[in-house]
Parts: sequence; structure tokens; C-alpha cells
Amino acid sequence: MGSSLKTSGKKINFKIFFKRILVCLLFVYLLCLLISQQFKFAKLKEENAAVDAKIEAAQKEQKNLNSELESIDQEDYLRRVIREKLGFTKPNEKVFVDASK
Repeated sequence: MGSSLKTSGKKINFKIFFKRILVCLLFVYLLCLLISQQFKFAKLKEENAAVDAKIEAAQKEQKNLNSELESIDQEDYLRRVIREKLGFTKPNEKVFVDASK
């Protein structure tokens, strides 16, 4: 018999047969690898967009804080903070409270 087998008048060469099977399996493996890489790439792209959005929000917050820091030296800002956050009033000033809140 050897490396070939006779069935119904045709010879089957096992070396060529296994090489073709191996090539087909390699092709299927590479195809699966490519598809899985595409899914990973899409996931990383989404994560990158989320991180970019966080960076943009942090930059806006930094810009707001920097402008607030610059205005701290201004006297009007200090008065506003004292009135709004600490609840101080000027002497003889009437404060109205919204009862609907």
C-alpha cells in the first residue's frame, strides 16, 4: 500500500491530502484570528472615545477652575462667595427666602 491507497480506480496521495487539510485549517485559523482582532479593535475604539470624552470634560473643568482662580483676586468675587456660600448679609439687609423650594 505505502503512501497511496487505491479506491475505485483512483489513487489517494495522503501527503497531498494532509497538506491541503493543513492549509485549509491554517486559513480558517487566520480568518478567525482576523475576525477576533476586528472585534477587539472596535472595543478599543469605543474605550478610546470614552477616554477622549473624559479628557474633554476634565479640560473644561480645568478651564472653569482656572477662570475661577483668576477671579479670586477680584473683590466682587470674594463678596459673592461670602454671600452665597457662607450666607453672610450686609447690616440692615432683608433676606427673602423662597418658601416654594
